[in-house]
Amino acid sequence: MDVSAEPQLTMEARTCEQLAAQAAAGSSACFAVLVDRLGPRLLRYLRRRVGDLHTAEDLLQETFLKAYRNLGRYDPSRSFTTWLFTIATRLAISHFRSRRACVPIEDVDPPDAAAPCPGDAIARREQQAGLWSLASRVLPGPQLTALWLRYVEEMSIRDAAEAMGRTVTSVKVLLHRARRRLMRGRTATTGIAAAKDKIGRAGQCVAET
Repeated sequence: MDVSAEPQLTMEARTCEQLAAQAAAGSSACFAVLVDRLGPRLLRYLRRRVGDLHTAEDLLQETFLKAYRNLGRYDPSRSFTTWLFTIATRLAISHFRSRRACVPIEDVDPPDAAAPCPGDAIARREQQAGLWSLASRVLPGPQLTALWLRYVEEMSIRDAAEAMGRTVTSVKVLLHRARRRLMRGRTATTGIAAAKDKIGRAGQCVAET
């Protein structure tokens, strides 16, 4: 990639791939922009994977350090975000093998989207928080990771498969099973809530008589 052919672009206007190519050519400023741009997303992902913020921050630094050292191997024709998440996933797997931990993800921010009004945005966040909280309880690790990469990071199935070190077919199966399990989990949760409400009403009727 001829990065000198686009001098008119500001740092903020450059794609991650362009920034990575310039970082590989020696621009530390471009790499700093990548850290600022992708760091929060990567930290959120790592925190869910490894179980606590302190460890996630350590792995975040290790991920960017490893990426910086291997920029010469990065192919700018590929997604830099996917390449970075692949590194982070491998580091998280290494940690996960020694400490099998996972935390709920109620504090996950959804992908950026225009909200019609503040009330709608709050309602949507509460609904998504409940869904991810349920997912963290009922889904096995690979299914949860596939779901996260696909819908929170908005990766294509091919990119999610690359980040997870799996085949496209394998990720499709994981996503299908995750959706089915979530549907069963939501049905069960709704049923339990309805039963509790019914029992509560019955108890109130008995108390009134």
